[in-house]
Amino acid sequence: MASKHKNRIFITVLTGLLCLSAVLLIASVCSVRVGLRLFVDGRQIGVVESAADVDAIRRRVITDISDAAYGENFGNCTVTYGFVEGSDAAKTLTEDEIYKALFIASLKNYRYAYGVYVNGSFIAANTEPSAIADAITSCRSAAQGGTDAEVELVGAFDIKELYYPTATLKTPGEISRSLLSLSDQLYRTVPHEQPGYVSVNIDAHVDENHLLSPEGGEIIATNKNEDGGMTVSIKVTESIPFTTEYRRNEDLFIGTYQKVQDGADGVKEVTYNIIYEDGIPVSREKVCEQTVLEPLPKVIDEGTKTKPSTSTKTNYEWPIKRSYTLTDTFGGRTVFGRYSFHYAIDIAVPGGTPIYASNGGVVTKAEWSGSFGYYVVILHDNGQETLYAHMRTEPIVSVGERVYQGQQIGEVGMTGYATGYHLHFEIHIDGERVDPLKYLP
Repeated sequence: MASKHKNRIFITVLTGLLCLSAVLLIASVCSVRVGLRLFVDGRQIGVVESAADVDAIRRRVITDISDAAYGENFGNCTVTYGFVEGSDAAKTLTEDEIYKALFIASLKNYRYAYGVYVNGSFIAANTEPSAIADAITSCRSAAQGGTDAEVELVGAFDIKELYYPTATLKTPGEISRSLLSLSDQLYRTVPHEQPGYVSVNIDAHVDENHLLSPEGGEIIATNKNEDGGMTVSIKVTESIPFTTEYRRNEDLFIGTYQKVQDGADGVKEVTYNIIYEDGIPVSREKVCEQTVLEPLPKVIDEGTKTKPSTSTKTNYEWPIKRSYTLTDTFGGRTVFGRYSFHYAIDIAVPGGTPIYASNGGVVTKAEWSGSFGYYVVILHDNGQETLYAHMRTEPIVSVGERVYQGQQIGEVGMTGYATGYHLHFEIHIDGERVDPLKYLP
């Protein structure tokens, strides 16, 4: 009887151990973490939690690149997945790591470079801005034709810093040839005035005065030849045409020119021998010349500075670039005992301090209002807007003009409803005014 009881206890314990082992085995199997291994263009990047997250980040990458790249062939990288389990599945990539991998792969056939545009049309790109400057200089020199004639720009150059397809990258020589084919659209020749002649001290008592050429001069000697001919030596004053010198100026944008010095013709005295036969001049030769006054060259500075891109950047910049005091922030406030909500930040600086575009975009307003005084609104490529109010005078930009991040648009004042010199600065996202401090560095 006791033996049967012990057997039942043993069986019960054994059954319990078996059940416990089964439960532990099932639990261990169920606890194995399974993830997705991300491959971009066949290269393993790491583990991600879901394909949906990767797709969302990829769409964001393509949107961001579209503002910073020329063409539409980017984003053609191949994304595939594989399964991973165990401890490796727990080490997932961050959003920034996925973004960086997709960004680089999407631009594998692109290079960050400087593109030259003529009258709005893209010509070519090069990774060195000096190559663009050299090509433009060569084009201008060719239009000048190796003469003293001055040329002026009638077309429009534009240089943009973007990601360009590698197929559009050209050598300086190739860019020069492309621009030369368009030189008639870019430059026109300004003819130099022909040198003038000055008549001086004609000795009226000399009988041979009627033999002088129309430019006049001074007869300094006459000699009759044995054969009845005559040699007349005359001295005339002639002008020395000034030349035009072009200097490179790194403070001016490519395609822009600035006159530094006006040119002035010089003066020289030239002696000629004129041979006459039967009163008719048959030859004329220059005997000598002497410079009386050196010509003064005309000096023009030619820009070599790359034009900044007016496309919208990822981050905003402060519209004031000097020390400042925030006299008011975004949020509720009480002014003169009355509560109101302030939808901006007020940046106090001395009057006349430059105001700069916080981001690139298109000026949609540059006008006056009773409360803002002189103010500017810029629409950015991402649909967001920035507003700059209480400018001292009319804005220095106009409606429809594209401005780059950091370009001056006006000066700090206190026009409109303002109690002191400051910039009232707003950021609008999806039509709503938001706290600028959350978007400024």
